[in-house]
Amino acid sequence: MVIQNTIKPLDEIRYPAKRLGFVPEKLCYNVFGGRMNTIILGVMAGVMVVLAVVLVPLVLEIRRLVVALRHTTETQLNPAIEELQATLKSVKSITDNVNVITEDVRQFSGAVQNIGQKISSVNTAVDSITSSLTIRTLSLKAGIRTALSYFIANLMRKGEKV
Repeated sequence: MVIQNTIKPLDEIRYPAKRLGFVPEKLCYNVFGGRMNTIILGVMAGVMVVLAVVLVPLVLEIRRLVVALRHTTETQLNPAIEELQATLKSVKSITDNVNVITEDVRQFSGAVQNIGQKISSVNTAVDSITSSLTIRTLSLKAGIRTALSYFIANLMRKGEKV
């Protein structure tokens, strides 16, 4: 065999296990009589061919998928994104309007609060005037009653003297 002529004997420095009786070159032969390295290289070449046969269609399919995905993105997602942007602008407009209305309500609430304070002040003033007027009225009433009772009492005494 040509392959056996190219095999060099093992070096004891490279393979110190040879001194113990372990001969790696015996392990390099398989049952068919060829070198194990040749079989490994053949298996590796076969695996590479299988990988090439599997990977080339896979890469082509992935490329088709990317093109289809790009087409789908352009035809379906771009209009949806544009519609979403229009919706967001509409929502922003509504939010701005709500903010304006909220500010108007806040001002109205402040005005109502101011009116309430003024009504409370007027009510306090009216209460003080009313209580003062009530006191004056009651005082006047008591004074008139006393004056009338005195006047009537004096009138009746004069009638007795005549």
